[in-house]
Amino acid sequence: MTTQFSLCSRITTSILMLALICLSNARALNAQDISGGAGVLLVSADVEARLGKGIFTSPQNVAHAPKRLEKKTVARVRSAHTRQTTGGGGQEANNGGGSGSGGLGGAPRRVLDAEGYNRQGDDLFDKGQYDKALESYQQAVKLKPAYPEALLNVGQTFFNLGKYDEAVAAEKQAIALKPDWAEPYAALGSAYLKLEKVSEALEPLHKAIALDPKDTDARNSLSLAYYDQGVAAYNANKYEDATAAYKQALTYKPEYAEAQNNLGDSYRRLEKYPEAIEAYKQAVRLKPDSVDALSHLSAIYDKLGRYPEAADSYKKVIRFKQDDAEANNNMGYALGKSKRWTEAIEAFKRAIQLKPDYAEAQSNLGWAYNNIGNYNAALDPLNAAIKLKPELPEAHLNIGIAYTHLKQNDQAVTAFQETIKLKPDWPAAQNNLGVALMNLGKWKQAISPLKEAVRLKPDYQGAHYNLGLAFLEAGDKKSAVQEYNILRPLNLNNANALYFRIYRKPPPSNQP
Repeated sequence: MTTQFSLCSRITTSILMLALICLSNARALNAQDISGGAGVLLVSADVEARLGKGIFTSPQNVAHAPKRLEKKTVARVRSAHTRQTTGGGGQEANNGGGSGSGGLGGAPRRVLDAEGYNRQGDDLFDKGQYDKALESYQQAVKLKPAYPEALLNVGQTFFNLGKYDEAVAAEKQAIALKPDWAEPYAALGSAYLKLEKVSEALEPLHKAIALDPKDTDARNSLSLAYYDQGVAAYNANKYEDATAAYKQALTYKPEYAEAQNNLGDSYRRLEKYPEAIEAYKQAVRLKPDSVDALSHLSAIYDKLGRYPEAADSYKKVIRFKQDDAEANNNMGYALGKSKRWTEAIEAFKRAIQLKPDYAEAQSNLGWAYNNIGNYNAALDPLNAAIKLKPELPEAHLNIGIAYTHLKQNDQAVTAFQETIKLKPDWPAAQNNLGVALMNLGKWKQAISPLKEAVRLKPDYQGAHYNLGLAFLEAGDKKSAVQEYNILRPLNLNNANALYFRIYRKPPPSNQP
C-alpha cells in the first residue's frame, strides 16, 4: 500500500514538474514575479516584497502635564466649625448702655467674640470675599489663639488667595492644637501640592486618610500627589517609577481617566503591551472621548498585528476628530492589513483630502491600489508621494512593484535602486531589484542585490530561489546547486522547483 502511494506521489510530482519546465522555457523571467522572488507557481513568505509596504504614522510621545488643585470649596470650610446662635453661651455679647449704646433710644452696638468673627468670616468666604474673610478669621484667632477651627479657615482662605506658604503655616498651627483632626492635614497636603512640594504633601495626606478614610478631598489630593510624581518620573524617562506612581494614584482615585491613560503610556514605553492595552481600555471606559488613549491603543494593536481591533479603535478616534488626517491614514493602514482594501482606499483618500501634502497617505493609497491589482491607478498617488517626500523609501518600493506588474522593467529597476539608496538594509528592496534586473535578462547584475538580500535575511526563501535561478541563467550551475541546498530546509516546494529548473527533472524521491 505504501509503495502504491509513493508511486502515485512521484507520478504527480513529475506531472507538475513537466508543467513547470514548459513554463520556464519562456525566458526573460515570465516565470518570475515580484512575489517575494518566487516563481509564479510558488507562494513566497515575503508578503512585503510582493505587495509593498504601508506606512503607519505613530502617535507622538508627548510629555505628561501635572495637575493643579482648584480653590477650596465652601463645603470643606463649613465642616471646620458649626454655626451657633446668640444667647446661651454668650457667643455674641450685647454691651448695653455705656460706650456700647447708640444715641437716645438707639440700638446697642453688637460686639463679636471669636466664634462670631469666625461665623462672619464664613459669610464673607461664601461670597468669595476672601480678603475680608481673612480679616474676620484672623480677628477670631487674635481673640482666641487656641482656636484650631479658625486657624484651619485662615489656612483655607490663604489657599484661595494663592498665598500657599501662609496657608502651610496656619494649617500647621491647627494641627498642633488638634493633632487628631483630619481636615488640617488634608489642607496642609493640598497647600504643599500648590507649592509643587509633592514629597512633603504625602505625609499629611496619608495622615488625613488614616484619621478619616472617607475623606474624599484628602484621597483626591493624595491621588494627585502620586499623579504628579508619575508625571515627573515619566518626563525623566523613568518609566518603571512612573508606572508605580500612577498605580498609587489610582489606588486613591480608581475612576481617574488621566492616570489610567498615563499608566498606559508608561507601560507602552516599557513595551509591556498587554498591561498598556488594559490601562488604555480603562481610560476609554472612564472617558469615552479620550482620543489620546484610543490612538495609542490602536498603535499597540497595530504593533501586535491585531489589525481589526486597531481599525475599530481608529473609527472611534475619527468619531471625535473627523478632521484628523493621521487617524484616517492609520485606520486605512489597519484596514489594509486586514485585507479590507476598498475601505482602506476610502480612508486614505479622506486623509489626503484633509491633508493634501501627506506623503505617507499618498504612498499608502498606491500601496492599496497595488494590492487590488490596479497598478495603473497606483502610479499617480505614488508619484505624488515621491514628489512631496523624495526620501520616503516605501513610496519608491511601492511604485517599483507597480512598474514591475506593468512590465515597465527599466522604471522598476530605477525605483528599486532609489529605494536601496534610501534604505540599503531592506531585504525586500534588494530582492525586488534583483527580480527587476532578471526581468530585463541581466542575470549577472541581478546576482549582487540578491546576494545582499540573503545576507540581510538568511532565511529569505524567495531570494534564495531567485539567486539560484540567476546563477543558473548566468552559467554558474555550481552556485545554483548551492542555493538549492540552502533552500531545501527553508521551503521544500521552492527547492524542488529550483532543482527542476537546474536538472530538468524532478528531485530523487529518496532524498532526505
